[in-house]
Amino acid sequence: MDDLNFTSFANDFVSVNSTNEQSGAGSFSGSISDGRRLVNNDDAGFETQQGRKGFFNLTFYQQYFDVDTDQVVKRLLNSVVPTHKNFITDFIQPIPDLWGPFWVSVTLVFSIGIFGNLAQFIENEGGAGEYGSDFRLVTSASTMIFFYVIGVPLALFALSWYRQSEFQYPFIDLLCAYGYSLTIFIPVSILWTIDWNLFRWILILVAVSLSGTVLAKAIWPSFQNDPNKLIAFGTIFMVVFLHFLLAFSFKEYFFDAMHPVKPGDDPAVPVTTQLPAAISDLPKNPAGDKKEQPQPEVKLPEKASAPATGSEQVG
Repeated sequence: MDDLNFTSFANDFVSVNSTNEQSGAGSFSGSISDGRRLVNNDDAGFETQQGRKGFFNLTFYQQYFDVDTDQVVKRLLNSVVPTHKNFITDFIQPIPDLWGPFWVSVTLVFSIGIFGNLAQFIENEGGAGEYGSDFRLVTSASTMIFFYVIGVPLALFALSWYRQSEFQYPFIDLLCAYGYSLTIFIPVSILWTIDWNLFRWILILVAVSLSGTVLAKAIWPSFQNDPNKLIAFGTIFMVVFLHFLLAFSFKEYFFDAMHPVKPGDDPAVPVTTQLPAAISDLPKNPAGDKKEQPQPEVKLPEKASAPATGSEQVG
């Protein structure tokens, strides 16, 4: 028993730790959180490398179209109904998609084009020769919608970067949120075929109130800590105003513009008689069967001859 001795390994551990610190691995303690940090660092490096070499490659965008149907349905519903949750942080992050926003935008384009022409058909009561499909509605609607879905998120992203916001959304998250925010206008465009102006205004107010509230609550965290509160509240006001302006443009340009006011329907519009297209269409004898009375001829008096001169009298 006297030969048993206790050996201290403290110096060995100190030497190992010092070696790890010199090699740059001293920040890892061997816990579970260190493993997560290692995985996150590897993923970040992989995403950076993939983004650099695949930004102009279709495989880079494939990840934004790999989404489940349940996720799309959940995002569609929560973009219409405001809740206490943040639409971007609770329903879009950490996996945004472009599949839903793309098909929502395309569906809205064709919905406005189809039901805008249908509204014209209903207004004209199906009269022959008064109805014709206007395919320019499709091109106009697509330009307006895709400019809104891409331009407004880009402006918000640039503004948050310029203001150095503490909480900045990636551009792809804002693009996804704005794409889903158009969902409510699809059923509204169908109901706009009802030719009742007050009802159309009610639809605009309801749609903008619901989807505009979802957008405002989602974007507010990016600007709530801005030292200039005028910019913070002004940005949220512009978000809601541009959403209202889009809905108002849909109504005025694609539906109300197709229905000119008929004479007599609006008391403010005077009733005027339709003039003939040409003078030849006028009746030649407005008095009916009576014959035209001949106009008396007016004879002009003859010029008096000039008086004769003295030489002429003598001869």
